[in-house]
Amino acid sequence: MPAYAASRMSVAGCPVVALLGLLLLALAAAVAPACAAAVEIIVSPDRSAAPPDRDTLRAMFTTRLREWPDGEPVRVFVMPDDSPVHDQFCREQLGIYPYVLRQLWDRLQFTGTGLPPTTVRSEAEMRQRVKSTPGAIGYVAGVDIRPGAASAPSAAARPLRTPQ
Repeated sequence: MPAYAASRMSVAGCPVVALLGLLLLALAAAVAPACAAAVEIIVSPDRSAAPPDRDTLRAMFTTRLREWPDGEPVRVFVMPDDSPVHDQFCREQLGIYPYVLRQLWDRLQFTGTGLPPTTVRSEAEMRQRVKSTPGAIGYVAGVDIRPGAASAPSAAARPLRTPQ
C-alpha cells in the first residue's frame, strides 16, 4: 500500500473526525428551526400599508428617524436582546448585529440624547402593544418557509402588516 493511502486511512478512521462530523450535523439541526421562519414587520393599525425600505427601517430602529412622514412619533418595540427572533430581525431586516444595535441604544441613553426602544417579553405582548399604540412598529416571527411546511401567506408577499 502506498504511503499516502495509509495516511488517508488513518485520518478517515480517526474517531475525532467522526465526532467532529457528528457535532457539525447536530449544530446544523439545532440552527435550522430558528432560521426557518422569516421575521415579519408589524405596525399599528393607523399606519399605511406601504412597507418601509431597509434604510428607513434601520433609521427607525436606531432611533435616528423619530417621526412617521405625517409627523406622528414612531414608537419602536423590540424583543429582548437574547431572543432568537431579535437576532434574526437585526441580521436579516436591519443588516446589523444585535450587539451593535444595543451599543447604539446604550450610547443614546447614557449621553442623554435619546431613549432605547420599549422591550417586550413575548411575541403576544409585541402584537398587543403594537396594535394598541399609535405610530408603533415592531416585529414577530413570520411564516414558516421550510420546504414541506404548512402553507401560509408568504412573508415576502405581505412584508408589513398590522398585528391581529
